[in-house]
Amino acid sequence: MIKIGYAGILQHYEPPKKGWLQSAKDLIWTYRPKAVDPSYRSPLPLLHSLALLKEEQLIQNSDVQMHLWGKIDSFYEGFINTLNIDDLVHIGSYRSHQETIQTLMEMDLLFLPLEKSNSTLHRNLFVPSKLFEYIAVGKPILAICEPSEVQEILEESGLGIIIPPENNYELVTTIHQFIQDPSLLNKYRRNDHILNHYSAETATRKLASIFNRF
Repeated sequence: MIKIGYAGILQHYEPPKKGWLQSAKDLIWTYRPKAVDPSYRSPLPLLHSLALLKEEQLIQNSDVQMHLWGKIDSFYEGFINTLNIDDLVHIGSYRSHQETIQTLMEMDLLFLPLEKSNSTLHRNLFVPSKLFEYIAVGKPILAICEPSEVQEILEESGLGIIIPPENNYELVTTIHQFIQDPSLLNKYRRNDHILNHYSAETATRKLASIFNRF
């Protein structure tokens, strides 16, 4: 069995409906909340994948368990029941930071869905703090994301399993492979250099070196 975990906030967003003016703004303005589509930061693709694998009788609840905890939109509980995967996916409530880290350590695979840029001229500029928390835990990270700084950090970490947004076939295939052979996850080993490179201490030293020039 493999255990998949997600800790944090999961709101349900409908894909935005934009007119020509909003589309034009998205091409020009880069660093602002509306520069990304938050509907992609969702467990829906993974839930659909599990539902498909179960419907095709390729998995059962002794093969995989997915755990979501934190501030999880009630929409997802109903959606899980609708897909008939409530025996595979479990939603928990808020846990302390210490409890969250402990539970993440018990997982085999961590899930990280990310927003998608609304513009073809720039990448998603947001880097969630959760990314570094996941890397510190040292478990493989299944990320649904487009080319971005997050993807580069994940690749550098040695833990990233990158699935492009809307590539449902690759997501289903990847999940099924890990369920069939959990030992495949063992090849994802953390590059400990990344913890030092992106640590608060390193960032502080870099910032201090900039001010020391003046």
